[in-house]
Amino acid sequence: MVELSFVMPMYNEQDIVESVVTKMQKAFDKEGLDYELVIVNNGSKDKTGEILDRLKSNKIKVVTLRVNQGYGWGIINGLKACRGDILGYADGDGQVSPEDMLKVYKKMKESGNDFAKAIRYARGDGLKRIFASFFYNGLFHLFFLTKYRDINAKPKFFSRDFYDSLHLRSRDWFIDAEIMLGLVHKPFKVDEVLVKFDERKAGRSNVRLNTVKEFLTNMIQWRIAKWKNLRL
Repeated sequence: MVELSFVMPMYNEQDIVESVVTKMQKAFDKEGLDYELVIVNNGSKDKTGEILDRLKSNKIKVVTLRVNQGYGWGIINGLKACRGDILGYADGDGQVSPEDMLKVYKKMKESGNDFAKAIRYARGDGLKRIFASFFYNGLFHLFFLTKYRDINAKPKFFSRDFYDSLHLRSRDWFIDAEIMLGLVHKPFKVDEVLVKFDERKAGRSNVRLNTVKEFLTNMIQWRIAKWKNLRL
């Protein structure tokens, strides 16, 4: 067992994967953490896998998925491979600094709560993404009457007890929302921490217009299932 397992999925990130992973490792080492980085090669078709194979160490575990079945499937498989008492995850795109990642983790440790997540500010992902996020969060609150902000923001950290209470199924981008729904009407306490969300330095986002349709479809299905008291 280790204190912290932190998952980052990578899909066709050959231009930034080494920089992102080594910066995370240096930041975690500087804090003296007992940790493992679990990097998921989520069906990459470029040289991401080759670079990750070279970076593997006792602190860096690589989970390889031959076929990309969605962002959520990468997260699910990464979390299954974790040995930590506390688990966390974030995108592998370098848009949140390791220092801000640690800020969220430290808040959880200080408070003793079961869950901590980011709230993005100074966003560098453009007005279209900011507007889409605002619209999506508004609908999510309306559908599920949650009090939490910026549902898709990362990093997210949570206790092993919280993770064990989940039965994650979402293979797509709805994975963040599914995890947040695991907090509804449960006794788990949550910290929310502001983090700066920078512009991508390299590579490209895998969020597309179809992702909005995906979110809406999932929300409707989950809302109906909850009305019927069913598990998806």
